[in-house]
Amino acid sequence: MSSVLFSRRELVAAGALVAVAPAWASTADETERLSAFFERVFQRDLARNPAARSAFGGKGAQRGWPDVSQTRADENVALVRRDLAELRGFDRGALGADAQLSYDLFAHDAEEAIERHRWRGNHYPVCQMRGPQRDIPQTLINNHPIASVADAEAYVARLHAVRSYLASVVEGLERQAALGVVPPAFSIPLVVGNCEKLLVGAPFEPGRGDSPILADFRAKIAALAISDREKARWVGEAERGLLDGFGPGFRHLIDHLRAVPCGANCNAGVWHLPDGDAYYATQLRWNTTLAVSPQEVHRIGLAETERLRGEMRAVAKRAGFSGTLADLFAHVRTADRFYYPNTAEGKSAYLDTMRAKIAAVTARLGELTNHVPGAEVVVKPVEPWLEASAGTAGYFAPSADGSRPGILYVNTRDMRNLPIYELSALSYHEGVPGHHLEKAVTRALTGLPKFRAFGGYTAFSEGWALYAEQLPLDMGLYDDPWQEFGRLSMELMRAGRLVTDTGVHALRWSRARAIAWLDENSPASHADNITAIQRYIVTPGQACAYEMGKLKLVELRDRAKAVLGDGYDLARFNDRVLGGGPLPLPLLEARIDEWIGKGGQA
Repeated sequence: MSSVLFSRRELVAAGALVAVAPAWASTADETERLSAFFERVFQRDLARNPAARSAFGGKGAQRGWPDVSQTRADENVALVRRDLAELRGFDRGALGADAQLSYDLFAHDAEEAIERHRWRGNHYPVCQMRGPQRDIPQTLINNHPIASVADAEAYVARLHAVRSYLASVVEGLERQAALGVVPPAFSIPLVVGNCEKLLVGAPFEPGRGDSPILADFRAKIAALAISDREKARWVGEAERGLLDGFGPGFRHLIDHLRAVPCGANCNAGVWHLPDGDAYYATQLRWNTTLAVSPQEVHRIGLAETERLRGEMRAVAKRAGFSGTLADLFAHVRTADRFYYPNTAEGKSAYLDTMRAKIAAVTARLGELTNHVPGAEVVVKPVEPWLEASAGTAGYFAPSADGSRPGILYVNTRDMRNLPIYELSALSYHEGVPGHHLEKAVTRALTGLPKFRAFGGYTAFSEGWALYAEQLPLDMGLYDDPWQEFGRLSMELMRAGRLVTDTGVHALRWSRARAIAWLDENSPASHADNITAIQRYIVTPGQACAYEMGKLKLVELRDRAKAVLGDGYDLARFNDRVLGGGPLPLPLLEARIDEWIGKGGQA
């Protein structure tokens, strides 16, 4: 799973926009005028969201947190409507092809932002998959460097500001609860557990080791070129910020979550929310970027499940395994040979092997693309305070200024959740040629408006990463049949998402029924399947973007092969896919069809 830096579609609800009056020179070239408009809106959005600015790599506006008030959300959507009206004032026919694509994308994003505002009340802003219990520590630890006293001062100011920020978050949760929208009951202890782990250690518990944020601040301030006395003073300031702002803010959130009333259907799909069926259909369209019904997605998921199970039987036979598919699944769940030991040494060995896998495909990347990125990717374990609710792995793109590499986080809490047979596919999906290649290529493209370079679409990015899992197969980099089985296992999980996501949200499956379906139809453990279904319940439609995106890419690749024949080249096809930055799938299809029409050479 990747993390987009930020999307203006979602910033509407995050309090990031403020009005700026347009001022155009009447003689400006239409394309240049449009570029100036995009840049002005991007900078406006960025300036009003301190957390997004930190992720972007900027030093300004680092003292606070996003304004999540209702007033700001209403102001934001009004501004987006005005942006869209201003966009319509440009002469699209006078623009170049690239500028026309940017025009269309901006319109697409603005229209979706307006639509998201309508449905904001059905969204779970705090759950095990997202919320301030993740955003605040990750912003401070990953995105707030301390290279000067001013940076330290801004960090401390942020610690104090957590109290008011989380008070505003709780106000929003209370408004939703009054309308019957509360996070699922299973989500609450996971979020509370994350919050509580942030409050373990000094200064909240004197005499113990540092809490995660104090440890981060202390390490950063220790590297600063100031006197030991000044360092000690700043550590004391951070402790006060934690005690006066950070701690009370998170305790307020914990108290609210523990008091949240849970109705009869609060662990169910979003069908039980206000106008829930229409909401889910909209979420499915947002996430897949396709006009597909839940019933069609469910049907595709069942068909893909059968295809992949058939391929798994063939690969298992090559690996020397005889028995039914149920026997095979039981074997890979229980055999020790498929898991590193749950020790520090086992965890380290897993991460080292992943680094080696990424290095091997990176060394031969020229076989897959002519866009070879310069940005580095580092592999790190998920922080202990996040392990209980984090997924298996996740990718964070490099910062815009190059100060931070791409980061591939792996959750090593329980090595039984990281089977060795899936290690190759996971490395290729999250690292190279998957998420890191895609994001690094996008960062390196010249001429893209920033809203395109630093935005994204789940179906494109996750579709690419799933497609990318298969690319090293033809390069001989899956070094035994069990690694090939792991690739199929991971795609089977994505196909199963089409079935179970639509099952819980559209077909009104219970959580237990969805978990049982995964238990029967995939080799993942029962514990993994519980985590998976709970993720899908709080992120409706998101999990469907992976397989739907991959299937579209395969369809486009096969179309290019059939039409171009001997003129088809894999690297040029991949270049064409990545070379326009992230795109909704219909616009990607138009881009590939245009390329095919030009003989696959453009």
